[in-house]
Amino acid sequence: MIPGTLCDCRIFERQRRALRGLADVRMVDYHDLRSTRDWAARLLARLPQRFSVLGFSLGGLWALELLRQAPRRIERLAMVASNAQGASAAGRRKSAWLWRMWRAAGPTRVARLVTPGYFHHAAQRRRHADLVHDMALRTRSAAARAEFAWAATRPDGLAALSRFDGPLLLVSGAQDRLCTPAMQRAMVQARADVRWLELPRVGHFVPLEAGARLAHALRDWIATPAPTPEPLFPETS
Repeated sequence: MIPGTLCDCRIFERQRRALRGLADVRMVDYHDLRSTRDWAARLLARLPQRFSVLGFSLGGLWALELLRQAPRRIERLAMVASNAQGASAAGRRKSAWLWRMWRAAGPTRVARLVTPGYFHHAAQRRRHADLVHDMALRTRSAAARAEFAWAATRPDGLAALSRFDGPLLLVSGAQDRLCTPAMQRAMVQARADVRWLELPRVGHFVPLEAGARLAHALRDWIATPAPTPEPLFPETS
């Protein structure tokens, strides 16, 4: 499970508990993220030979990078409140603005600025604000800078997604203004057999706003058989 921007593994606590006994759940964090150049390769080096990956928001962008680098190793893919589009000029401007704000005012200020637009209901925002702010506060500056940089420079992932033949799950909020329904439809068009669960009255922070519904979908996803990969080298007689 790979978290989103300025998040850590606490974002998945409910989903981790739901998968207990069904999977060997490994939480990824960004503590060692310094550069976007080799982080995905270093992550692949310590993961099992075959694994399933869930990415929330920015974590989905990293999941697609794992898929680009090691498509034969990934059994299942779940994209939660994420997208497969490449970086845009508007995205680069936003990432640069966030980094400037981080340097000038600190992580708490950044979290307070962006959090209102990431939750659909004010009640949900108030309920989870302390966690969102604490996750940002505990993010190291080098990791934050690299996270913003990856959002600003990541390549388009639709081609890798279209070639992937394992179980693919999309879970999104119908009221998500960051990873919009149009972005989800683009991924559905790339893979017609995808399972797309769009949650009404839910914004961007799906793991927090709709934790139980996401957990249920993940239990079905992890139980879906994955295709057996072809051997790296053909057998000789």
